[in-house]
Amino acid sequence: MKILLADDNSSRARALSDILAGDVSMALARLKPGQSLIDAVAAEAPDVVLVDISRPDRDALDSVRALSASGTPRPVVLFVDEDDADLMEAAFEAGVCSYNVVDAPLKDVKPLLRAAIALYTRFRRTEEELRSAQKQLSERASVDRAKAALMRTKRMSEPEAYRWLRKRAMDQARKIADVAEDYLRTMDG
Repeated sequence: MKILLADDNSSRARALSDILAGDVSMALARLKPGQSLIDAVAAEAPDVVLVDISRPDRDALDSVRALSASGTPRPVVLFVDEDDADLMEAAFEAGVCSYNVVDAPLKDVKPLLRAAIALYTRFRRTEEELRSAQKQLSERASVDRAKAALMRTKRMSEPEAYRWLRKRAMDQARKIADVAEDYLRTMDG
C-alpha cells in the first residue's frame, strides 16, 4: 500500500512515518513543501492520502475537495487534533472518507488506513452502480417515450412499436435506447 502523507506538524509526521515505515507492505511518500495535493497525487499515485493537520483550514479542505473532483481521486484519511462536528461534516462533504481525532494511538493508524480504503472502494462501487441504474432508467424512459410516440403517430400497438424500435436497432447494430433517442429527436425537429 502506498501512502501519501500530508502533514503540517513535522514531529507528528516523523512519528507516523516511523510507524508506517516499520511495515514492509507500506510505502510512504511525503507532500513536499509548496506542492499541491493534486500534484503530489499525480506524481506519487498513492493508494491512500493521509492528511494530518493541527488546525484544518479552508485551504486544506479545498485541496481535498479539488482532489475528489480531479481525474485521480483517492481515499483521504483526515487526522485532526480536536473533535469538531462542523469540521467533520465539512470534511466529509469535501471528500474525506475517514475522520480521526489524533489522540488515537499511532499504532492504530494502519488499520484506520485499511478501513478507509475499504470504505472508499465500497463507496465508489456504490456510486458506479447508482450511475449505471440511472442510465438504465433514462434509457428505458427514452424507449417508453419513443414507443408512445410511435403508438400515437403510426397507430401501432405497444408490442408493434417495440418491435419497430428493436428491428431498427438490430439493422443498425445499435442499442434500442439510441434508436429511440434518434426517433424522438426527429419527432421534435
